Amino acid sequence: MGRERDRFWEYVEDLGGYFVCKFCERRFSGGIARIKSHLSGIRGRDIEICPKVPEDVQSAVLEAIGASNKKAKNLHQPTVLGKGKKEKSAVDKILAKFIVSNNIPIDLSMSPYLIDLLKSMAEFGPTYKFPNPLVLVTQLYPDILEEADEHVGIVKELSIKTGCTLVLSNVVKNSKLVCINILVYTPAGLVYVEKITVPEDGMTFSKFIDGIYSAIESLGPENVVQCIINITDDYILESIIDFIDNNLFFSVQAMILRKYPWIYLSACASREFGILLVLTYLKVPWIHKTTQLAIVIYKYLYEHVIKFRPSKEHARNKEYSFAGQIQIAIECFALDSILEVEKELQALQLPIASESCEEGVAEIVYNAINSNEFWSRGKKVVQVLQPLLKVLDFIDDQYGSTSGYLYEAMKKAEVAIEQQCDNEDDDDDRVHYEAIKKEFKEWRSRVVRPIHAAAAFLNPAYFCSENFTEDAEMQEGLQILTLFLPTAEQEAFSKQLQIYRMKMSDLFTDTAMKMLNTIHPRKWWECFGDHYPVLQNRAVQVLSQPCAAPTCHRCNFEPNDSVDTLRMNTILMEHFSTLKSRNWEPVDLDRTSGLPEYAHEIVKSYLEKKYWWDDINYRDLLVINETNDRFYSSLEPNVLDELLEFNNTSKS
Repeated sequence: MGRERDRFWEYVEDLGGYFVCKFCERRFSGGIARIKSHLSGIRGRDIEICPKVPEDVQSAVLEAIGASNKKAKNLHQPTVLGKGKKEKSAVDKILAKFIVSNNIPIDLSMSPYLIDLLKSMAEFGPTYKFPNPLVLVTQLYPDILEEADEHVGIVKELSIKTGCTLVLSNVVKNSKLVCINILVYTPAGLVYVEKITVPEDGMTFSKFIDGIYSAIESLGPENVVQCIINITDDYILESIIDFIDNNLFFSVQAMILRKYPWIYLSACASREFGILLVLTYLKVPWIHKTTQLAIVIYKYLYEHVIKFRPSKEHARNKEYSFAGQIQIAIECFALDSILEVEKELQALQLPIASESCEEGVAEIVYNAINSNEFWSRGKKVVQVLQPLLKVLDFIDDQYGSTSGYLYEAMKKAEVAIEQQCDNEDDDDDRVHYEAIKKEFKEWRSRVVRPIHAAAAFLNPAYFCSENFTEDAEMQEGLQILTLFLPTAEQEAFSKQLQIYRMKMSDLFTDTAMKMLNTIHPRKWWECFGDHYPVLQNRAVQVLSQPCAAPTCHRCNFEPNDSVDTLRMNTILMEHFSTLKSRNWEPVDLDRTSGLPEYAHEIVKSYLEKKYWWDDINYRDLLVINETNDRFYSSLEPNVLDELLEFNNTSKS
């Protein structure tokens, strides 16, 4: 009699070599053991946990894998005292007092370590006691230090094989740049290596460059493939006392290429694309006016207790690092939510006037809901923003070795925007679409470097796809890769590249073809490229790099001693603990629609914080082709200045 199939297979979709979770739609390779680990909710099992798994499924998995039955049982009992929301509220209050009394950052609740701690304590039971200070100092702290040092060693050691990326990230206090932290990335994770301290009276450009040189030398110049700059221009330009050029990026690039011609400099794709998203909002009046009108409708419906709920049961509540993005995302979510219930809203008998709301609001909401223009505009806005949000989603949510995917992601967005432009019949709207398309192409040149085009070419899954076309950018990137190889390897690289281009059967074997979409392209080359070592080595290095700086707000501080360095590397080790498993798996660019999802509590909090409700001219939102200055004023002044400065720089 055959072995009974494990019941947990029903929670994933088998796509032949890899699986898609039916709850969170994440894709991963492996077998039933990794599926259970994914559904268990226990971190540190070499796979990302599922954020949307139902409690009954998680409980069953925990019981099946032998994790404490007590823990599984507790999943059905939401509090230790156990009987309802009142007890949980009391526990929450104790936690809040602990945070306030110890001056702990409020985002502590987002720390996976805290979540693991509370779950572990609940699993252990009420008899758990904290270790005494002597045990902490003499045993536990040294263990953590050893673990962090081991992690640093693993990350740096892997750079010999995969190469590494240096990430420069500014630390700002009281609107002043205090230091630039230098992190190093490999597929094994991220670690802090050193900092460039900015004195009170500023520093010279040569000191800034020497700091970068020092970090490169400490890692071995031959192991550094890329350097990503994630520094606010205003702060660094104010801090460098002898800098006469306004373009920091190209000045740094020239200095790096002068000494290390094989290291390429990249802008942070997340930051640059976030700016593009905000600029698109600013430049097209009917975009931000339509979304703001949607948020007015959303607010009105909730305030008047009209049953209207977003259809998503498990919202992702995506966070953004750049000012203005969260406003755009929430308003886009409100618009998309309203579009989903268009017919239901039109069928409502809304009052044209209401004593309980601002003068004219009810009438504006009534007119908008019963206007074909609003619904038509709303759908166009979603069509415009969705490709941009989808790229930003990929960059932020898929942090890791993504250089082989950036070019393809941008190409998909560009095609989507061009199709919208080609299909537009309204002459006024076509002008706006053309402006959006032009802005996208200009900003794309800031993000996509020749090396990203080469990485796309060397991504075998994309190379073998129906959408692939070799273009001049790819050829330029491959030529750069060739020139920076030792002379003795250049001929072999060119010959092996031609074999790859011809899809010869000794490289693209049956097994290799089956694995195109089941493992990361870096791993594909490691598994199947042994017969072509020169090309294999370069492909692995290029495909192992990220395209953005990491987003980790708790790392935004200046390390001043060994304790701070330990804290920094422990946070990085925790925050990016899933990188190792993620970098085995391919990136699915269509994993999400890109459209934001937020719980009502998040939207409600946003609505309460908007300060312009009292004096808003609601009728102004209906004049959709005139710029709404109120959107500009809702951004912080320095943010708006920075956006405009970036925009001018991109055209210079």
